[in-house]
Amino acid sequence: MSAFASPLHGRRLANGSELRVQQLPWAQQVGVCLRVAAGSHDEPPAYLGLAHFLEHLLFLGSRNYAPDQGLMAFVQRHGGLVNASTQARHTDFVCELPAELLQPALTRLLDMLCQPLLDIDAQLREREVLHAEYQARSQDADSRINHALGQALAAGHRCAEFLAGDRSTLLVESEAFQQALRAYHQHHYQAGHMCLTLVGPQAPEQLLDIAEALLGPLPGAKIEASRPVADLLPLRASRLSLQHNRPVVHLGFAAQLDACQLQAPLELLLDALHDPAPGGLLAGLRERQLCRQLQVRELYRHQGQCLLRFDFPGATAEQGPALRAALQSWAVQLHGHGHWPQRLQRHQQATALRLFGHSPLALARHLQAPQQENDSTLRALTELLCQLAQGDGLIELQCSERAQSEWPATGLALPLQALPAEAPLPFEHEWQLCSDESLLDKRTPVSAVLPLAGLRHYPGQPEGGPAALYWRGACASSFDATLSEAALLARSADLRWRGERLGIASQLNVHGSGWTLALQGPAALLPTFSAQLLPLLLAPVSEPVEPASQGMLLLMLLQRLPQLCKLPAASTLQGLSVGLGEGEQAQLAELCAAVEPLADLPPTADVRRGIDWHQIAQPDTDAALLLFCPLLDLDATTEAAWRVLGLLLQGRFYQRLRGELQLGYAVFAGFRQVQGCRGLLFALQSPVCDAAGIFAHVRAFLDEQRSVLEGLDNTALSSGRDALQAALSPAKSNLARAEQLWQLHLAGLPEAHPQQVQQALQALSASDLLRAHEQLLLARDWRVLASGAPAPV
Repeated sequence: MSAFASPLHGRRLANGSELRVQQLPWAQQVGVCLRVAAGSHDEPPAYLGLAHFLEHLLFLGSRNYAPDQGLMAFVQRHGGLVNASTQARHTDFVCELPAELLQPALTRLLDMLCQPLLDIDAQLREREVLHAEYQARSQDADSRINHALGQALAAGHRCAEFLAGDRSTLLVESEAFQQALRAYHQHHYQAGHMCLTLVGPQAPEQLLDIAEALLGPLPGAKIEASRPVADLLPLRASRLSLQHNRPVVHLGFAAQLDACQLQAPLELLLDALHDPAPGGLLAGLRERQLCRQLQVRELYRHQGQCLLRFDFPGATAEQGPALRAALQSWAVQLHGHGHWPQRLQRHQQATALRLFGHSPLALARHLQAPQQENDSTLRALTELLCQLAQGDGLIELQCSERAQSEWPATGLALPLQALPAEAPLPFEHEWQLCSDESLLDKRTPVSAVLPLAGLRHYPGQPEGGPAALYWRGACASSFDATLSEAALLARSADLRWRGERLGIASQLNVHGSGWTLALQGPAALLPTFSAQLLPLLLAPVSEPVEPASQGMLLLMLLQRLPQLCKLPAASTLQGLSVGLGEGEQAQLAELCAAVEPLADLPPTADVRRGIDWHQIAQPDTDAALLLFCPLLDLDATTEAAWRVLGLLLQGRFYQRLRGELQLGYAVFAGFRQVQGCRGLLFALQSPVCDAAGIFAHVRAFLDEQRSVLEGLDNTALSSGRDALQAALSPAKSNLARAEQLWQLHLAGLPEAHPQQVQQALQALSASDLLRAHEQLLLARDWRVLASGAPAPV
């Protein structure tokens, strides 16, 4: 693992379950990932989507916990994160919450997995949610491309099926379906199929003991040998044409090896494919003007099989044969290259740095993959490159607007047809395998001196951990914020990839008056990385760049939300760090022309009148809306009341709009800060309601809460106050502390403000909540970002 983290510890319990834990001394949260070794490829072929449907049902009540007392409500009530995902051959249930709450969270998790109610009425309601998801996924361009690539595989492999369930496959009313659902649960959701990983500040033995005390008593069962997996190869077709609204080309690569562990060799292969260094594949493709960027994704991996997807932004459908030839040429030259052992060593060093900056939850996910020896990794990589060079598993998918006949794919028919095979093109190029990284060289000289208005340093926590460095600067561009952000992201893409590879997470936001940049990672690397990145962000933007597709509509709106909350203009750099040593601080002083105390920004209150509606037109069958309601007063008493209000509304908003009204599958409510503005955020994406209708439902929901708040008992109010007291306490970890300090700076608030809110919470009454609700309903400064127009007045 990492030189910065404690070793991995594990236990195999008598019932067949496996435990893996790691101590993260600087963490305040604990990360939990429970993996069940069954997924959508294990469900009955007659009931597509059954595995994903069951994953949803498990959250809707278990023997000992009603939904409002179960895992999701418990974790969210304490400011944590909870989620689940169904993959091809496994299903993950994850959460991250305060470390001291691990035991009650695990108790709820195991109860919902092993003793679900599976109530018929709940099934009928949840089927409508999955049907809405199916409709969205079936229209999503990314999902259709993945589905099309699967059609090239050998007949009989489940990668060719569209495994999202809908009303036609989730036959809840059928007794046969109910029997299949319970049989799937009983067969797969047993201890012998479970691997639980935990990462937190507790000692490894303590984590193992807590897990064993709860997981150990579960009954074991004889685990049958896994069924043989259908072959991926030979391909049914090596070239396909998909009717699509954009003329682009994608490549797929299907490989089948005798080796059962492909994670480590695939990570090494993808690392080399993405590397923008001179002599690499991406550099060669740019040289030939075939594409601007390269993205490779793993669509499927199980035992010795994998399916990869290659995207080439900027490439046209006609360039598919050249891209295919370049990829094969690269594999031919680098197959058996003598630098792979050195590249593997560098990759492992980079992985250790990257894991060092991971959250407890991200680390818990990572621990699900077993470790692999270097020799087996290199042998498997050699075989992967050999198969890539031969090209037998390469798939060329051309996308164009040309009409195609229907391809009868399972789960979702596609306008797709097979194209005749073509002889491979010659591609002459001298490829290289780079194994150096200048960001690791601390002697890298500073090439620029940047104007600085202020830089404030805070010490890190005694236990160590990753550091954080925040910057704020002016945007030298006459374009709007969306185009400027896209241009700056494109300009810095190669450097940010190199940083991410070494554990430097970067988040750039551009707004009307400038940009903000958050960097998190190993302290020793942040000054050198800043010295290379900041000049790219401060240089003028001469040409606009169209923003890349953000995938899910609601996520795209969330990315644009900061543009509605402008900060005061910044003519020079401002910065704030937590966890940098004296040496790193000296490097930053050398980078900047002056180091002065960072002055707090003036409060960003910008009270308007009425509803400020911004429409972002999108070619999507769904509609989505964000409603942000800024605080009208910045005093601690008002914020305390609005925070409690947000906490109380969060679960009710989800239950009302998703559970009862079934308006959508992406629903959120809560207290948030957007740039310098604090307030309540409500978000929803719906396949059955337009933007104006979503707004009407949100407004109706808020109006209804008056009677609910009037009936609020002291227990619920006290619970909300207690949950927020912990959230407002001074953060201990470097990353959380830096985020807290930076948000206070952007909001123009003093460092003592959280403690003032805590004091206000102690005196908060039910009448204060009612006043906050009245303030909210005034709608004096509501900001809406939506995919459609408001209702006519």
